[in-house]
Amino acid sequence: MQYFYTARFLRSLKKCEDAVQDDILRAVKLYEKGKSDEILKLHKLHGKMKIYHAFSANFSYRVVIKIGKTETYFMDVGTHEVYR
Repeated sequence: MQYFYTARFLRSLKKCEDAVQDDILRAVKLYEKGKSDEILKLHKLHGKMKIYHAFSANFSYRVVIKIGKTETYFMDVGTHEVYR
């Protein structure tokens, strides 16, 4: 599996506080190791974002991803506002 980080994801990550960035990067590493279901609460999104999935980085922040057959794109990160 290949992992790609979009410019939007990197910009959103950079805007977060240092402690939140650490939580997000920890969650991304867990996802890349295949620990997504049991720890990160990976779930499919609905509505206009139905082609995406999301997982929890901490209590408030979510990482939005697009899963392909051989690649995953990290699309955005933020609070629940990221779903809009």
